[in-house]
Amino acid sequence: MMKHEKSIRIIHLLLMFTVLGQLLTEQFMKVPKPGEQFEAFALFLFSIHQLIGFAVMIIAITYLMVVMDNLAHRNRLFPWLDGTLRASLISEAKRDIPGWFKGNLPPPDQAHLIAGTVHGLGLMLATGMGMTGVIIYLGMKHDGSMGAGIHTLREIHELLGTVMWIFVIGHILMAIMHQTKGHRVLQDMFTSSRE
Repeated sequence: MMKHEKSIRIIHLLLMFTVLGQLLTEQFMKVPKPGEQFEAFALFLFSIHQLIGFAVMIIAITYLMVVMDNLAHRNRLFPWLDGTLRASLISEAKRDIPGWFKGNLPPPDQAHLIAGTVHGLGLMLATGMGMTGVIIYLGMKHDGSMGAGIHTLREIHELLGTVMWIFVIGHILMAIMHQTKGHRVLQDMFTSSRE
């Protein structure tokens, strides 16, 4: 068992739930604009979105700190940072990705570098969303007005949100495909390792 396995599992679940909360509130909230009237509920959801955003940033940065403090975890989520692992990742991708389009998924332990890279990219995406959101919060006035730099950052934040939707949907679909192949990835995510 890895040193931080239980903490990694808890942080992963917290990040998953807070990011989902962010994506869902974003669908119904209304961002304040100068001189515009708002429905109370849409504005309430915007406030909830902001609060959850702070949580996403704190959880994502905590996750990064735990991961970067442990070589095994760092290599699992960011194998492309190590030359040898990068070469293995490329070999694994060449071996496995063509089979995906035919419904052939290797067990997760055989495609661990691809899976780890996907999780690492998701972590970086969540961190970027959280950080841009907090900067927007700090730079936006109460009436919704913002300077050009904050407005540009808001557009980047919205783009990251779209990419996160794609990531989450793809992640869920891949988990379902693995489950149908009998790989038990969902059980592994919610239960402790017996190693």
